[in-house]
Amino acid sequence: MPTVDQPGNEPAKAPHTGAAATLERGVTEVRALMAETTEALRGLRGVLWQAGGGALGEILGALGELALITDAAEVAVIGEAVIRGEHESASVPLALGDWVSAHSRRYPTGAMCARPVRLAREITKRVLPDRLTEAVLTGAAPVAAASVAATEMLRLLPDLQPGFVDTGWDAYTDLALAGDPAQVRRLRPALIARYGDPEDRSKRERQARARMSLSRGHDDGGSLVDYRMSLDHESAAVLECALGPLTAPVPGPDGEPDLRSWSTRRANALIDLIGRAVRADDGIVGRSSTHTTVLVKLDDLATGAGAGETTGTCDAGRFLSIPTVRALSCNGRITPVVVDVHGNPVLVGRTRRLFTPAQVAALIVRDRGCTFPGCSRPPDWTDAHHLIHWTVTPRSSPLLRRSDTSRGPRHNDGGDTDLDNAALLCRMHHTIVHARRLAGRVTHAPPGDSDERRLRVVWDITPGSYDDARRLTTHGPTTAA
Repeated sequence: MPTVDQPGNEPAKAPHTGAAATLERGVTEVRALMAETTEALRGLRGVLWQAGGGALGEILGALGELALITDAAEVAVIGEAVIRGEHESASVPLALGDWVSAHSRRYPTGAMCARPVRLAREITKRVLPDRLTEAVLTGAAPVAAASVAATEMLRLLPDLQPGFVDTGWDAYTDLALAGDPAQVRRLRPALIARYGDPEDRSKRERQARARMSLSRGHDDGGSLVDYRMSLDHESAAVLECALGPLTAPVPGPDGEPDLRSWSTRRANALIDLIGRAVRADDGIVGRSSTHTTVLVKLDDLATGAGAGETTGTCDAGRFLSIPTVRALSCNGRITPVVVDVHGNPVLVGRTRRLFTPAQVAALIVRDRGCTFPGCSRPPDWTDAHHLIHWTVTPRSSPLLRRSDTSRGPRHNDGGDTDLDNAALLCRMHHTIVHARRLAGRVTHAPPGDSDERRLRVVWDITPGSYDDARRLTTHGPTTAA
């Protein structure tokens, strides 16, 4: 608010008359209404049960309008602070973002309010045209969409001829009013592709290819490893084309809908692609660069508890659950090395644990894809699974000489690597089969079936059915006393 200097350099107090009084009353009244609205919203949850039919939608719409106009007012307040230099006039000058953070619980740090701060600066410096400015300050254009529109147009300005600048701002303002930041971001690449200089576009593509990157995974100590990847448009198109068919929902073990999110299905699809690549016929599977060794304690392997730890690679030190170790060891992605409680190796994975290419070809003919009930994944996206697990604990191990079996079943499966002990499973169902310990068997179709002489794999999807079947095979059926 402007002041008038008086003798002695003391600012005069504005008399509460005329326009100044009206302004003062206006600010006071608005602040009182803001406090009243805040209290009303705090109590909304407790009275929602009183809302009649259709009222919830109306309340939601009103809240949306309130949020939009609140964001707009926030930009106006920050802009006024810029004009007055509020953030710089304190005893300790602050960056504008830090000043906002100090006064608004909505933004714990200065970096979190970058969007409204940037818009406020651009508006006060008259960088934005009047139409977009008005759309922001009235709440007609959401702050998120307007911020993207301003950023994209300012990036586009160097490539536009002067006669098209106003048209460009109008186009971006229209998109900002629609409110979808994703739509706003699509305009600049489309304009450059259609009207840009081909030589400049080629140069940008070369620069993009040179800037492609894939970060090393960041493990924060939890169960996930974060990666960051940047691709040029050509590479992104190739990746999306490859991922697309693999992201379709897959029914669960009991026929229930796929509960994985879209992003989770994309991550699974990417690993499927990589798995297919390392299983290619060019010998890549056997190379140490794509092979991982996992240390597993004998007791953990026997009980299913604990975890295996990767070793001997550039990605050593990651932990994998025992069911995951079992699943991955079926298809050559890892070699498990079993150690005793002192870390001494007592078992190395058997040499002939992988199905030969001829066996896999035969399985493709027999199974025609994933054998799990309800799954239609083709053979190319499957692994060969040992129905009776291939790993075996040596009988000579001193840890198996005790009579105590309270810590779980002894791991003495020793399934053969042959067609009668094999089934094709997609990655998702392969993991489920090991995690839930499900039993499968190769058998003929029921009598009377059109393919009754054809072999097929039948699954018992009862959790623990594998252990029940192995116990029955080892000890025979129990009889009543």
